[in-house]
Amino acid sequence: MAHQQQPAHAGHSVDESNAGSDAVPELRFPATLFPVSAAFASFVDQATGNRILPHDDVDWGDQITERMRQTPRSMSDFVAKTRAAATQAFHTDIGRHLTVKAYTIFGHLLTGNTTFSGQLHTHDRFMLVVSAPRHGGSYLTKELYRAVGMDHRQLPATFAHDGYPDASLRWTKQDFGQNLPMPKRTIQQTAEWLTMADWFFREAPKREGLRTIPKKATKMIYAAPFFREVFGPSAEWVVAVRHPAAACLSLVEKAGGMTNDGKFPQFPRSAIEQYVLSSWADDGISAQDVARMDYFTAYLHYWMRYHQIMAVNGLFSGNKRLRVLAYHPDQFESYLQEQHIRFGSGQQVEPMHVHSKTMQEVPHWVAQSQKALDGVAALWESYQVAFPMEAIALAL
Repeated sequence: MAHQQQPAHAGHSVDESNAGSDAVPELRFPATLFPVSAAFASFVDQATGNRILPHDDVDWGDQITERMRQTPRSMSDFVAKTRAAATQAFHTDIGRHLTVKAYTIFGHLLTGNTTFSGQLHTHDRFMLVVSAPRHGGSYLTKELYRAVGMDHRQLPATFAHDGYPDASLRWTKQDFGQNLPMPKRTIQQTAEWLTMADWFFREAPKREGLRTIPKKATKMIYAAPFFREVFGPSAEWVVAVRHPAAACLSLVEKAGGMTNDGKFPQFPRSAIEQYVLSSWADDGISAQDVARMDYFTAYLHYWMRYHQIMAVNGLFSGNKRLRVLAYHPDQFESYLQEQHIRFGSGQQVEPMHVHSKTMQEVPHWVAQSQKALDGVAALWESYQVAFPMEAIALAL
């Protein structure tokens, strides 16, 4: 009796056409089950010169004019345009090459291909800037690009910083109306990012024997063991810490000001406010309940959880290449000038802009923060990592 291909699940199959008593089934999944991310679609759209999608030319590293990026007004239009751009790019030589490469790396990561990881670790050094938003991570990342001889303005924000590759403590996450498994999403977007990194740094010289690629890594704490394995033993992790009261005041200013009632908005005005709501949701608290909280009370919970997860979820354990910097010009600029010298950029670090007005404007937030600060400091100490309590107070 002839063997037939039996559907294992809608959209994929197990091929038993050559099955024998000792045969290993061949799993097949169509690419439609693994669509490229919007960030990768935008990348190949730009790399091919098609430019179907609008591209944000705002300097993401400018400390003075930086602004919050908003979510698209029409998600259905955004999805349609993104898919069209990815499809058209795939029908060019460059677009097809980059897309196939991303899927190939995805396969390597899924199967734990040690040959691939070994080649990656002997060719590239990654410098990961880990921080909650409004903690100076963009400034650090921009200066690291300058130190290794890259113009940050030639690198899109989605590649350089923010929440790409995406990661979460959740198993599934809603995106564009789909309920997606987060491990799959994280692994695939990491493969896409590695493809982008190889493209943007294709002419970068090696320093200390390795091509050096910085990256802001806000969400990597949620899957730290995975990212530490992917980026390897040469990866350097730079953790930036800012006082929660100062960070929240900065968030409020960049989001357009405090809400009219002083409560946290149920419908977020920016990606960062969505991060806050998601943090509460992970604890089982709805957006409606969060919207009844004072703005800073809601934010402080996110800040606390972020730094707790950073400690307990694998970033600290046995990490010999971890460096903690307090949000202050002395620490940031000193570290960055070391990197300019180390990589021979011949440049001076650009000054860090700090507006110390937290104590004048929201002293009650500073007082309210202390319990969370003490708890995080004690937790970090249990992992033999010193929390910069006194240093972050210098930038209030």
